[in-house]
Amino acid sequence: MIEHVEYRTASTTLEVRHSQRIIDLIAVPYDEPTQVLRRGRWVTETVDPEAFAGVHGDVTVNRAHDLEAPLGRVASYHPKDPRGLRAELRISRTRDGDDVLELAADGLLSPSIGFSPLPGGEAWTHDRSAVRVMRAKLVHIALTGDPAYTGAKVLAVRTAAEAPARVATPNLDRIRLEALAAAAGMDLPSPT
Repeated sequence: MIEHVEYRTASTTLEVRHSQRIIDLIAVPYDEPTQVLRRGRWVTETVDPEAFAGVHGDVTVNRAHDLEAPLGRVASYHPKDPRGLRAELRISRTRDGDDVLELAADGLLSPSIGFSPLPGGEAWTHDRSAVRVMRAKLVHIALTGDPAYTGAKVLAVRTAAEAPARVATPNLDRIRLEALAAAAGMDLPSPT
């Protein structure tokens, strides 16, 4: 059975920590109404603070909900944050990952989630003009430039150690220099 996946995007980047390659963010805010397109019509949606209680598992991070453009994985979840579902994303050491860290740090990307409401996990108003997500399964987190929720924010981008300091290798350096000199038909003076 293919589950129906809803997509929701938030808008503000808060912080990026480059050395650890971690983006700390509010993936979706709680209790913030937003207009979403549901089954062909616009409705007001809010997410309940218990909607993602107990969230766990291996969830990927993608670029703009493109499942063929992975960027990393969710490293940890903090569903009890009063602002919303907080997650720490570990971004892979790739060219796309490097770009995403920079764009998130500059406030140009925001989180967006793909989720599936669980059975009985939605509370609709009588006229079906509004829905509250009460329980849902997190499918993936995307980083996008097109937010739905203004309260979804990047809190931090952390990086592991910056480029490691170069270790002095004078003997190896000398061997390499001698090999280059010999290949060019030159002799190096002996070290003193």
